[in-house]
Amino acid sequence: MQQGGMPDIAIVGMGCRFPGARGVRAFWRLLEDNTDAVTPVPEDRFDVRRYYSARPGEPGTTVSRHGGFIDDLYGFDAAFFGIAPREALAMDPQQRVLLQVVWEALEDAHILPSSLAGSRTGVFVGQATAEYGDLAESDGHQDVHGMAGSRLRTITAGRLSFALDLRGPSLVVDTACSSSLVAVHLARQSLLTGESDLAVAAGVNAVLSPSDAITYSRGGMLAPGGRCKFADASGDGFVRSEGVGAVLLKRLPDALRDGDQVLAVLRGSAVTNDGQGSGTLLQPAVSGQTEMIRSACRSAGITPAQFDYVEAHGTGTPVGDDVELRALAAALGDERRPGSRPLPIGSVKTNIGHAEAAAGIAGLIKTVLIARHRTIPASLHLRTPHPVLAGDAAALACVTRNTSLVPGGPAALMGVSSFGLSGTNAHVIVGEYVPEPRTAQLSHGASDVPGGPQLLLLSARTPAALSGLAARYAGFLEGAEGRAFTLRDICHTAATRRDAHPHRLWAVGRTHDELAAALRALAAGEETPDGGTADAGFAGDRRTAFVFPGQGSQWLGMGRRLLACEAVFRRTLTECDAAVREELGWSVIGLLTGDGEDTPPQELPDDVAVVQPLLWAVQVSLAALLRAKGVEPDLGIGHSMGEVATAQVCGALSLKDAASVICRRSSLMQRLAGRGAMLAVELDALSAADAAAPYGDAVCVAAENAPGSTVLAGDAHALHLVAERLQAEGVSCRPVKVNVASHSPYMTELRDDLADALAHVTPSPARTAMFSTTRCEPVDGPELDAAYWVDNLCERVRFVEAVRVAAKEETVFLEVGPHPLLVQSVTAVLDEQGAAPAAVATLKRHQDDGENITRALGQLFSHGGRIDWNRFFQGTAPRVPLPTYAWDQEQFRREPAAVPAPAAASATPAEHVREVGLRELGLDDLGESVRTRGGAAVVPPVLYVEAVLRAADDIAPGGAGVLEDVEFGTRPWELAQARDAAVRVSLAPAAQRGCFVFTVTTLRTVDGTRDGELCMTGRYRTAGQSAVAGPHGRELLDAGLTRCTGYVPAAEFYRRAQGRGYTVDAALRTVAQLWCAEGESVARMRRSPGAGTAGLEAGLLTMLATWPHFTGAGGEADGYVPVSFGRVQVQDAAGVGRDHWCVARFTPSDGTDDARCDVWLTGEDGGPIAEFRDVRLRRRAVGPAHEARAAQAPVPAPPAATPEHAPTPDDVLKQAATVLGLSATRLDPRRPLRTLGLDSLLAAELRVRLHRTAGVDIPATRLLGREPIGVIAASVASPS
Repeated sequence: MQQGGMPDIAIVGMGCRFPGARGVRAFWRLLEDNTDAVTPVPEDRFDVRRYYSARPGEPGTTVSRHGGFIDDLYGFDAAFFGIAPREALAMDPQQRVLLQVVWEALEDAHILPSSLAGSRTGVFVGQATAEYGDLAESDGHQDVHGMAGSRLRTITAGRLSFALDLRGPSLVVDTACSSSLVAVHLARQSLLTGESDLAVAAGVNAVLSPSDAITYSRGGMLAPGGRCKFADASGDGFVRSEGVGAVLLKRLPDALRDGDQVLAVLRGSAVTNDGQGSGTLLQPAVSGQTEMIRSACRSAGITPAQFDYVEAHGTGTPVGDDVELRALAAALGDERRPGSRPLPIGSVKTNIGHAEAAAGIAGLIKTVLIARHRTIPASLHLRTPHPVLAGDAAALACVTRNTSLVPGGPAALMGVSSFGLSGTNAHVIVGEYVPEPRTAQLSHGASDVPGGPQLLLLSARTPAALSGLAARYAGFLEGAEGRAFTLRDICHTAATRRDAHPHRLWAVGRTHDELAAALRALAAGEETPDGGTADAGFAGDRRTAFVFPGQGSQWLGMGRRLLACEAVFRRTLTECDAAVREELGWSVIGLLTGDGEDTPPQELPDDVAVVQPLLWAVQVSLAALLRAKGVEPDLGIGHSMGEVATAQVCGALSLKDAASVICRRSSLMQRLAGRGAMLAVELDALSAADAAAPYGDAVCVAAENAPGSTVLAGDAHALHLVAERLQAEGVSCRPVKVNVASHSPYMTELRDDLADALAHVTPSPARTAMFSTTRCEPVDGPELDAAYWVDNLCERVRFVEAVRVAAKEETVFLEVGPHPLLVQSVTAVLDEQGAAPAAVATLKRHQDDGENITRALGQLFSHGGRIDWNRFFQGTAPRVPLPTYAWDQEQFRREPAAVPAPAAASATPAEHVREVGLRELGLDDLGESVRTRGGAAVVPPVLYVEAVLRAADDIAPGGAGVLEDVEFGTRPWELAQARDAAVRVSLAPAAQRGCFVFTVTTLRTVDGTRDGELCMTGRYRTAGQSAVAGPHGRELLDAGLTRCTGYVPAAEFYRRAQGRGYTVDAALRTVAQLWCAEGESVARMRRSPGAGTAGLEAGLLTMLATWPHFTGAGGEADGYVPVSFGRVQVQDAAGVGRDHWCVARFTPSDGTDDARCDVWLTGEDGGPIAEFRDVRLRRRAVGPAHEARAAQAPVPAPPAATPEHAPTPDDVLKQAATVLGLSATRLDPRRPLRTLGLDSLLAAELRVRLHRTAGVDIPATRLLGREPIGVIAASVASPS
């Protein structure tokens, strides 16, 4: 209990990714083994060679080539969290890793994530950087997904709250390197005030760019050797590192009430600021840190002298270490007893580097692990102790070898410090938790059949993840960690403390090795009798239908094992036995076991009057046992006599009435023994009826069992003749082992007697839904009177239709009987319906009943049936630290940042000059190209761009360079002048490495004299990021299609272009369709006949000249010509050789003759082709003749549909996949789009795409609803 009576805060779960450690257990091994996890900077972050310099202070360089980097930073299981790949790519990897780490922390805490939906769970995340958002240069039009995903740090907390539907406070804390420990403090405060009932406190940091390293290096903060040497006199700085850590916090009384594990407790915490304590903003202050520690101790009701250990901030910088060590010594002050041992201190940064915003959470997790293992791991790299630590009287001692906490003492108390660059400091007091001794109630339960196998249940979101999880559990069971727990406790925890996902696995085993072997086989995709896998469907929560078969499943010894071992089965069977005794005078239990006065026969009698009551009693008792094990039916279906058990189990008949029905029904049937027969034929009901027709009333259809399986009943001789004929035709036939013709006219003579015998039956409303195979409709219960049971005996069994109706909803069918008769029939119906084969048997002939029940429940779970596993595993059990989820990760990564390297990094080339003929650039491919006002055909400006790129390739081969500040000459170069002309490109190095100033001069020979004219100037930069790299092109295209609703046919576009003074040859008219909005246009472009970059001009110049008119950025009679490009980059010149898109955004004229626009060319899939940024257009007046030709004609509305074929479901699925960034094969049609990552913005975009490409209009509300996308897609082809 803290000062003021406030409760301690329990740490109930943890998760992490730190350098060298994927998870908490791996992190402890790293610490315990004194591992140095710092490595050279990996290439997937940035090329450190471009920025490294051994000379401190050199501009644009860093003295460190090392860092601490987490494994597989870019790997993410987007599908698990329902995030579209397109959005996942835009997400900051810090968000991605945090989602997975918090899920693992919840698993560590044995808290079902699904149970937190709607709860007052707070999220507090320390984050100081968002470098991923800087990897691509801003394109000025990034959509909300890109901005939120990679640039807005606040989204990190919000995304976690959204993913788990948490309703508590959700915020990101940025106090630089103290961010995550400040987040812990705020989470603790939120719990103490009652604002939150559970809190996630986390910290994240990723090192994706050299920019901060360059800054820190310039400030002398980075260690040239790449190691944090905390408390060493030679400490010379820190090394940057990554990390993601999370802890789950709960008020201690709440945690104990809920049975949570308590890893440690937070006794107190404090957040302070140095103020002016050091005299400068960025330098730490001894006074501020001292007061921080004392303030935290006061909140915990302790003194600093009570510390057993302090996890220091401990960066290894000369100033930082000196201030921290003196502050710690000052905090101890006079309270330290003379002669007492120095206070042990250490720093996790010596193992993993400085994780900056995640540094505090790393130190906290380490400290909790110290409390759990009562061992302080060594801090590394200490050679010469800092002067504060020197001497025998030193108050502090840095731990240099693994040291045990003092044994036998009180619960350990430890402090964790974290300091921010701005002076904001945090300190947390961690207490070891020692639980009070108590006797645990062990798990036993109804399913604990002596010697029986244990049932392990696993699930995942994808088959690959499920295989990975099975392999993890196999390794766990085979290792010492798993063998420390009983199989039952392991299976209990797995069943009750893990959320169930769609792809499921069950396995059974009596020993750890047996269960591991089954898992290994299943992980490898091999079949094994000891387990299986199935797809439970997207929802993973199917209805369960109990199916009760008719006569034929009985066998000698059925139920004996359950009678001996299962109390619920025995009790229910005893009740059934009493009811049957009252009706018939003999004992069901006696027949099953041979006990009492009944002598056990060598085999069960065939008499229907014995078999049917016996089967009914076993069915009812099995149903009771299943319920006791956590299986509640949502629906009951009975076949023939099985409807009697169905009615009782569903609550429509009392046990006494049900016994009357089955006993009196079967006794009356015995009167007709030997007067009829039944024949099973492999035909559908209609074909079977045709086969029976020649025999009139002598043969009829008695039961429709499956689409290709029917039972005929009637005269034995007639049935023999039917069988002979059908077998001659190749139809399989099999006599049914009965001596009466149920469900046929032969039963007519029993009608009145049976009605009289059952007149006393009083049905009730059913508590569970029941579908009648007699009436072929749902029944409520009251209609199950004597007349109903007469029909049940005499009328046809319509089982197929019952299953068909049930299968319209996601349903698992569990056959409740001693041996399966109907599983194959149900499977055949489901196959006919295209539904999952979800049919399970309970018991099987001559097999162990207890094992079969266990296996049946495993299969039921794997098919998506609902089971209350707390009822199955009755009692409590230790919560086993099981393996965490096996993520099915994909790589989502933008290219590394292109931070300018220092000029000194390489030599600068001399000026480069190249001449190239215009014919080489594809001039002939353009024909007459574009003719401007006056009829002159001009050289397209992009030909000059191509010339520059060719010259630049001589200097930097293969580089996708960027042209900037491009200015054109004062007049266009006419084609007539250029047929035999060439251009000279001069590239002169600029001051910045990789940059050149270029000039382009046109050259032609006139009368033997070579004449030149400057036509273009600008700058060329070699390395650089495309503004439409990654998903940006698709985002631009989709956003443009959403906004642009004014449709302009291609013919109208070119008519108006001619009116503006521009004529394009018909063969080169590549604009196929155009949509406009104010200031924006999107054009669908046909394949350009031009080759290479030259082909870009086929439609580009015309669009630049005329689009301002369509978008409202130009006057009615204005033509425009481009006079400059702010930036040009060609990513895929060959892309214009395919159908593509052109997106343009215009800035209206500001009163001058100029307008501006940005233009992007993208492929059909959104992939980048080229971009023209900050294009300046100059107005050119158009003469009266052109004005007349440009007379405004009404713009047609966008066509309702212009597809080449009628829309199909595949059209919808393809467009949905494109919007989400999925391949069409990965789009699961059973899932609603919102579970695949569709949000309101993407829904609007998809709606426009569907309208444009398939001519269908689907409301966004429907796209975002619960309806599976496959159902929506199917409705397109069948709109009625």
